[in-house]
Amino acid sequence: MDAKRKTIQKMEIEKFFYNNKNHPTAYDVYNYIKKKIPTISFATVYNNLNSMVEEGKLIEIIDGDKKRFDPDTSPHDHFICIKCGKVYDIEKIIKGEISYKNFNVISHTTYVKGVCEKCIKNNK
Repeated sequence: MDAKRKTIQKMEIEKFFYNNKNHPTAYDVYNYIKKKIPTISFATVYNNLNSMVEEGKLIEIIDGDKKRFDPDTSPHDHFICIKCGKVYDIEKIIKGEISYKNFNVISHTTYVKGVCEKCIKNNK
């Protein structure tokens, strides 16, 4: 049996994502978890997040030099505001299977960048 150990640290990280739709960075998660488990290291948080991605519990969102994490693993895309940096879940833009040349496409994600409604209203 090759089951991964469920540590207190990992359980706290999983709990953090239950109602969190903010697409946090590893540093955001670390700052939150550190308040609950003061002895936790950034490496522990980072390794657990990557493990959760491998297990299919989180999706990685790569935005330039930032890596964010999304607990919503259902098919969807992301809108990234270039003013405030907020990431929004949006409906899948390209639906169904896609093909490209002689490649075997197994998944696709679209990142849409622009200015969000809130920044437009605030004239940022």
